[in-house]
Amino acid sequence: MIRRRAIQPRVSAGLLCCCILLSAAGCGKGEAQLVPVEGTVMLGDKVLATDTHTTGTVVLHPDKSKGNDSLEEPRGSIDSSGRYKIFTGTRPGAAPGWYKVTVDAAKVEDPRNPYHSASGFLMPERYIDRDKSKLAFEVVETPAAGAYDLKLDAK
Repeated sequence: MIRRRAIQPRVSAGLLCCCILLSAAGCGKGEAQLVPVEGTVMLGDKVLATDTHTTGTVVLHPDKSKGNDSLEEPRGSIDSSGRYKIFTGTRPGAAPGWYKVTVDAAKVEDPRNPYHSASGFLMPERYIDRDKSKLAFEVVETPAAGAYDLKLDAK
């Protein structure tokens, strides 16, 4: 009986060490590799710029029909020069793959209110629906110049 008790703690400690080593070996695999995604949004022949009275966002929706099974929807704000930069959570960039793209730009009712609500779209409403916008691109490590520029029809 004494011998059994002496062996039991050693086995438990050994199992615990194995579990720690196995869990540590998998660390770091949960975060996807992200690549920079930046571009300009055009509405007709003009940039779709935002200011203190407007707001705009570009959202990337993974295109499962083209093999992108990501659960993330990277997004970025449109600035005063019509430029956007995509972030996945707080990390800059998006995982490589195909995305359907939506654009949402509207007037801000009260720019002094941090929880402002927006109204009056600055572009046709079809661009806020991933299935109707017809905007799409593939995120790659080395994109061609202008690969992520978005051209929206004014009508």
